[in-house]
Amino acid sequence: MKLQLLSVLALVTTPMAALAMPAVGDMIGTDPATAKAALEKAGCTVDSFGAEDGKVEAKCTDVATGKSAEVYIDPASGKVVGVKIKN
Repeated sequence: MKLQLLSVLALVTTPMAALAMPAVGDMIGTDPATAKAALEKAGCTVDSFGAEDGKVEAKCTDVATGKSAEVYIDPASGKVVGVKIKN
């Protein structure tokens, strides 16, 4: 019984781990409110937005690991073009 329960728990929590961070190609949005909501839904608490090399840089914290991250967003398309994990 314990083994079955552990197997079920592993299957149930696996999708949450997959949502830990946005990935390159994910649609985030072109305005700050939409981008913040999409990043937070993906498990990345947004600390700030800024501009870097023609892209929008979102500094955030990965909820699952507590690590800092920088998510780079194309301002024209709203798609993630890069993710840099800190720590």
